Amino acid sequence: MKTIYDIDCLLYFLKIKRTDLLEELFNHIVISNKVFNSLNNPSIPDFIKDKLNDLVDKEFVKVEEISYNTKTFEIYYEIKNDHKNQVLGDGEASSIAIAIKNKGVVVYNNPNAIKDYLEKYDLKCITSEDIFNDLFKKGIISKEELNNFLER
Repeated sequence: MKTIYDIDCLLYFLKIKRTDLLEELFNHIVISNKVFNSLNNPSIPDFIKDKLNDLVDKEFVKVEEISYNTKTFEIYYEIKNDHKNQVLGDGEASSIAIAIKNKGVVVYNNPNAIKDYLEKYDLKCITSEDIFNDLFKKGIISKEELNNFLER
């Protein structure tokens, strides 16, 4: 099952320089072109952009384009123009649209903000905390590391 990352969760792992932990759990992850572009803008530190681009080059991070005149774009457009939607930006909306298209899992740190879409499209959502707990259960990180990550 595809895991589609929004900016917040992926950026966290990039900032703490521990994307190796994601590579322990997943064969690859998916981000939208909108998330990729946001993480490559001039305000983002070079070490983050460099690591992201390295992960793309080695095909751990796969960038999925949302093209006009596709079902994914229609879903994205619907989400972006939902007048009840006060919090979702391009990254969030595009991640949800790709997850819907692929029947994937959304990786987003604030599931309450997208609960309507999770329910409407029967999507699963995992958070950074879920990922750290899984890493602990699989013996990849210690209890101390788990607590340190969760306190940040």
